[in-house]
Parts: sequence; C-alpha cells; structure tokens
Amino acid sequence: MRATAREIEVASHTKSAMDTDIQSNHCTAREEGLSFASYDAYIPHVLDVAARLRLKMRERKLYTNNSDGGGCGGPDAHEMLWSSHPFAHPSTFDTLAMDPALRDGIRADLLRFVRRREHYTRAGRAWKRGYLLHGPPGTGKTSLIAAIANLLEFDIYDLELTTVQSNTDLRRLLACTRPKSVIVVEDIDCSLGFLDRTTSTDDAERRDNAPPRHLTMSRFPPMGGGPAGMYGEKISLVVRLIVFTTNHVDRLDPALLRPGRMDRKIELGYCKGPALRVLAKNYLGDGDFELTTNGGHRYEELVGEAERLLEEVQLTPADVAEVFMGCDGDGDLAALQKLVDDLSSKRVVQKCAASDV
Repeated sequence: MRATAREIEVASHTKSAMDTDIQSNHCTAREEGLSFASYDAYIPHVLDVAARLRLKMRERKLYTNNSDGGGCGGPDAHEMLWSSHPFAHPSTFDTLAMDPALRDGIRADLLRFVRRREHYTRAGRAWKRGYLLHGPPGTGKTSLIAAIANLLEFDIYDLELTTVQSNTDLRRLLACTRPKSVIVVEDIDCSLGFLDRTTSTDDAERRDNAPPRHLTMSRFPPMGGGPAGMYGEKISLVVRLIVFTTNHVDRLDPALLRPGRMDRKIELGYCKGPALRVLAKNYLGDGDFELTTNGGHRYEELVGEAERLLEEVQLTPADVAEVFMGCDGDGDLAALQKLVDDLSSKRVVQKCAASDV
C-alpha cells in the first residue's frame, strides 16, 4: 500500500521525536552510570517509547455508527460501521464546573483504572469500566465525557442505539471499536425504553411510546461482566470505558441500576459556589478585570452574592454560562451583576410561587 504524503510527514515527525527521546535516554543513562544489560532489554524500551509517541501524536476521532453499516469481517469493517470526525473538544478536568471532590474522585478513579491492566488480566476479566451519568439537562454530562476522553487520550464512539436493529448488530458494532476508546450512549432511557416497569399512572403513556426492547444490556461489556475473549479478541488487553447518560434516572428500570450493572453512578447537579468560580474563570478570565483594589473587592462581593443566591435558586452550569456568554465584551463586573440580578429575580418568582401553594 503506497504511503500518502500525510503518512510520510507523520512518520518523519515520529522518527525525529523518537530519535530525540532515545538520545535523551542514552545521555541520562550514561550520566547516571546506568546501562542496559543487552539489546534484549533496550529494544522493548525503544518500542514502548515509540508507541507512546505515536499515541500522543495521532489525531483523535469522534466516531458515530452508520445506520446502514455492513458486516464486521473484512479489512474495511470499521469504516463500514463507523463514520469519523476530528475530535477537538476543549473540556478538561480543570475547566469542569462541578463539585471539586466529585471531580477529583472521578479523575483518580479513571487513572487508577487505566493502570490496572495486570489486575484485569490476572482475574481473567475484560479491561473495562462503565459509568452512568445522570442529572438535569445542562449539568455538564457532555463536558465530563469530553474531559474524560482528553484526560485518557481516548477516541470517542457515540453509539446511537435507535439505529441498531438487533443484539447481533450491537455486538458487531462493539467488536469493531478500537482500543483506548470511550463508548458513549446518551439518553439511555430514550434509546432503549428501559423505563421503570414497576410504575403506573402517567408513566404508562411513556412506556407505550418507548422504543421496542429489541436489545439487551448484557451485550454491553460493562453490563454483562463477561470474561475476557467474549468479543473474539484478547479483550483483557484492550482498555475501554463505556458511559451512559440520562436526564431522568428515576425513569430507568431498577434492574438497570442494581449493583454489578454499572461500576459508578455519578450524579451531576445544579451550579453551586465552586462550580460558579470555575465558570467565572473560564468565561470571564483569571482576574483580568479591573486590576484595582476596588475592582477586586467588588468582584468578590458579586461572586459571594451569587454563591449565596445559588443556595436558594436552582440554576444549571449551562444557564450560568449562557449569562456570561451574553455579556461578552461588557466586562467581568457587568457579567457578574447580570447573574446576580437574574438570580434575584428567580428567587422572587420562586417565593411567590411557593406562597401561592
């Protein structure tokens, strides 16, 4: 197969980076009086460095499943089943507007997961982890998924289940995903019709209008907890994360939520003080407002007032971001004042509604 100009360029950059890293390691070893016992020890080290460099230099992708995809058996099966687009979302764990303890816990859990290959291999289990993200719309579920992909340097597979006709098709799609990927199923309550079957009254209509349950959750690696090799590959050597999202966790079938179905269930809530400060930094800058004592004092006054109001008024991070975006160019203090005014108005409406009950 003839190499394209782009492939030649990437290969050239990769070789240059590898040569630099190898020379660096050579010098360090010589300076510290270290040496490799033989090429048998040194060559694996070089190959590992090359693999890590290739991973960092590659363009990451966002994949979506094709509704008319073919079978997974030939060399072009992946391209037949999945369409790709460049993935360049700016979200990181430092820019997430969420509770700091929850954010740090998720990051630690992810880093621990990707380091535990030997644990999964020894246990004979698939190297996978499943998250269920739930909360009202606008609480940051999509941003968290992007931050996870950026942290782990994984591709994203956006799996649209409404186009999948059978368990066989689902298994084919999953088998054709690549290592180091996040498989995302958004709005799982809408995609699978996994509504709570124990409810009645108003939920009956939702059940009648739900998509047919032509798929079973056991086909997902995190759901069935199956052994390594169940997807026709050495899956214990292939790291994957699967993330489900829903705005209405209360509508899901309890069987979906029982222990063992999901590794972690993460609730994303309304905006509070710490999230507000992250959003202010993201949208208003890091202290680039009036650099005077009075300006700084007023900034803290407004942030403090907004924090107090957010304890009484439910506003999502997306709502706060929209206020800040609408004040672009007006200055930081004007944006914060607009947020405080909006929150004060909502609090008045909220109190009036409560008094009418």
